[in-house]
Amino acid sequence: YTGSNPTIKSLARKMLVRGSGIRDIAYTLKISTGCVLRILLSYAKIPLVPKLKHYHQVQVDELYSFVQNKDKKVWILYAYCAQTNEILAATMGKRNKKTVRELYNRLKDITINFWCTDNWEAFKAILPTQKHKIGKEFTKAIEGVNTYLRNTCKRLIRRTTAFSKKVINHCAPIKLTMIHRNFTKSLI
Repeated sequence: YTGSNPTIKSLARKMLVRGSGIRDIAYTLKISTGCVLRILLSYAKIPLVPKLKHYHQVQVDELYSFVQNKDKKVWILYAYCAQTNEILAATMGKRNKKTVRELYNRLKDITINFWCTDNWEAFKAILPTQKHKIGKEFTKAIEGVNTYLRNTCKRLIRRTTAFSKKVINHCAPIKLTMIHRNFTKSLI
């Protein structure tokens, strides 16, 4: 069975990270779409784990995508440290305080001196006021990461027709892209 070949699994993962669709991968590698989904979901179980226990500044931003169709918007909130060039945590959901609280709880075990965000009310409500910096001058680096994610992950392209039918199938390639970014050395 071709789908059990470790080389094929590695190629499928690389194609997923580079923005290929599930059907494209299945066709190119001559495996079933179910096999591609199993490969994707197996890699999605890898957690985003911060490398350090203390960070000076962490930038938080949100970007949106769609599940099933353009009427069902899903927001991806994530935390990024520019000093270490790593994505620390991510969460998906509605654009509300609950999703911000979930992201905040994922980072509660590490020490963060300053949270840098834009002027969204949910950030003001959840993040500690004395450690919160608001403004575009504090979030320039994460905006570049947004561009990278949109260019790399097909599901984040704004004018896309690549919709996932399920939220878990949507979340997995985004998380896989983030994990890959954390472990890939920049050539610049």
